Amino acid sequence: MNKRHLAARLSYCHTLAELSPCPRAQYGALIIDSAKNIIISEGWNGPPRGPATSCGPNGCTRSELEIPSGQRCEVGCHHAEANAITNAARRGASTEGALLVVSGAPCLSCAKLIHHAGITQVIYQQAGRSKEGVLYLVSHGVKVHRIVN
Repeated sequence: MNKRHLAARLSYCHTLAELSPCPRAQYGALIIDSAKNIIISEGWNGPPRGPATSCGPNGCTRSELEIPSGQRCEVGCHHAEANAITNAARRGASTEGALLVVSGAPCLSCAKLIHHAGITQVIYQQAGRSKEGVLYLVSHGVKVHRIVN
């Protein structure tokens, strides 16, 4: 992908992140068919589909339980990468051999989903709260690149 297109994709990820109702962090993700340079799916972090506007009954469950960032990722909102992957599955769109562009480094849980979804390359901008996700991806043959402005 050329630099101009990559810059546009990263900018779009940040626009998607603005849709997140999460008070702790906002992330956006795009899954792209790297051969055709078209968007397969998109996602941002947030609660499950439906009328909910937050992850817990009174706001952010992770904040209420005082869970540090990067830990116990099964609690709280669905992450942008997970939403993009499940949105692709919901539409019946293949992610095999795709590129994932995301505004921040994937956590370990999302890294496992990325790997098992057949995504072969990840480009991210912001450093993550933990390095476990990136290390997992690299150790499983997924190409990972951080773009620093």
